[in-house]
Amino acid sequence: MTYEELQSQGESVGSESKGLPADQIALLPTFKYKTGSKKKKKEKEEGNHFEFIPFRAGRRMCPGFNLALKNIQIVVASLVHYFDWSLPDTMDPTRIDTAEKFDRKSICRLVILLPIFFISLKKLGFFGSSTAKLPPGPNAWQLLRKVSEFRNKPHIAITSLAKLYGPIMSFHLGTQVVVIASSSSAAKQIFKTHDQNFSGRYLMTSVFCKLPTIDHCTLAMSRECGATWKLLRDVTQSVIFSSKSVHSKACTRKAKVAEMVECIRSKHGETVNLEVLMNSTISNIISDVLVSRNLVDITRESESDAEVRGVVREIIELVSSSVGLSDLFPVLRRLNLPSTKRKAMEIHGKIMYIWEDIVKERRSEKRDGVLANANSGGDFLDFMIENGFPDDQICNVTMELLAAGMDTSGMTSVWLMVELIKNPHILRRVRDEIASAFEGDDPTLIDESILSDSHYFQACIKETLRLHIPGPFLMPHCAIEACKIDDYIIPKDSVVLVNAWAISMDPDTWKDATSFNPDRFLESKIDFRGNHFEYIPFSSGRRMCPGINLALKNIQIVVASLVHYFDWNLPNGMDPTQIDMADKFGTVLKKETPLLLIPSLKKY
Repeated sequence: MTYEELQSQGESVGSESKGLPADQIALLPTFKYKTGSKKKKKEKEEGNHFEFIPFRAGRRMCPGFNLALKNIQIVVASLVHYFDWSLPDTMDPTRIDTAEKFDRKSICRLVILLPIFFISLKKLGFFGSSTAKLPPGPNAWQLLRKVSEFRNKPHIAITSLAKLYGPIMSFHLGTQVVVIASSSSAAKQIFKTHDQNFSGRYLMTSVFCKLPTIDHCTLAMSRECGATWKLLRDVTQSVIFSSKSVHSKACTRKAKVAEMVECIRSKHGETVNLEVLMNSTISNIISDVLVSRNLVDITRESESDAEVRGVVREIIELVSSSVGLSDLFPVLRRLNLPSTKRKAMEIHGKIMYIWEDIVKERRSEKRDGVLANANSGGDFLDFMIENGFPDDQICNVTMELLAAGMDTSGMTSVWLMVELIKNPHILRRVRDEIASAFEGDDPTLIDESILSDSHYFQACIKETLRLHIPGPFLMPHCAIEACKIDDYIIPKDSVVLVNAWAISMDPDTWKDATSFNPDRFLESKIDFRGNHFEYIPFSSGRRMCPGINLALKNIQIVVASLVHYFDWNLPNGMDPTQIDMADKFGTVLKKETPLLLIPSLKKY
């Protein structure tokens, strides 16, 4: 047999299968001989002794055992060479504890999370898409490229994506389908055509799912429009939000505004954080409606008031930033994850801290037949107690109503003041129009009916709600069942968001949309009562904000008093047209920097 023949057999089938003798095998080049190499034989001996397989065996054998052995031997050799070792308390080395512990938790997590991980990768589009009927939208890589924009300005990032993918788009967050509508026609289908199906509330933060009484005593965060939700809707409408109830609290609003005006008069010529003052005043108006007492004392900054204000703000921020793993993988909500439960109980504890003593005190007064405040005989708290609601439910819904009113009305008032300061010609026009609503220097004599009939002032409020909409995405909805919008399927349990910010800035609807122009509303029939879907700052449909009447009354009396009684200047002689207009996304669209102004008594 020639060398070439040997080489051919070794190359094609392997010489061992041919039974070649050793002298002939030695003639073959080792780099072409598949099974006869001494080096190869030695490597294949590893993992062949199945009574000892710490690194497994076969083609899935651990490839890193050489590196592992080197690491182990040099570490241990150094320890035993350089040191002598003893056990604590002169313990006998032969009695050292050699008990083992199996990490069951890690294995369980792995078993649970690995399937979810691969399912989410498939749904995110890494292995191709199986959701052809979903609205179009960005894939995982495109979302990752915009992560910084989503973190800081999500309303702007979503609007820019809508220009690429259309007025209805979708994407995945983990395994959760998110559908976003960015046009008035799409909003109409969600809030009118399919209102019942999209009346579910998606609890965007997993923390809400663990809050006590979340299904029994809440309006905004109730999962569905069930019996309890309908009861609370009727109660709040009757006791707080109806025209009759709002009108009956006119004296309360005037009294709180009078406190604010006196506080500002005492700070003549000083720099005032007007945002804090306006928010505190509106908070006191709402808390008086709810429990007949001030939440804070705006005339003096006490430690207790600062603490209460801080706790309220902390609750709002904690809720808005509590996105967890189970938000991305809804199946995990069935698990009682310790971190989620701990955060939920932290929120619940802070809510009870604010309201629990107030509720107990009122119960005690009712038992004793004594009311400490003559005005406390017909507020929201009285109604809840008289109708048998337990303390924790009362505290939860009271906190919800306060936070909703404080954030939206407060920030709208701030933005309205900013726009008036920035546009002196508009400010002068507003002052002239509302002047007849005031009698002398006494804010308690304000005629609210004149403010409500001041068309240009009302147009300024409307334009502020358009240009600086409090909630850019409103509240998150949930698809109760799968349904069809246009040619797309919206799956059951999808998160459904309406990009009201994009709708209110649509150049096809609003001429010169980025400018503050109240005149656009003077001859327009467009209103914010939920019937005009190109303008929905208070949402629409059965989940529409019930507090519109109260919010408008609070905004108009606070801002009208500020512009009527005082002249305002920016610190350091800054030009009003240069005021910082940057916003910050949060529970509401806030002014990024505080509104610092210097008041001076207005000369009539």
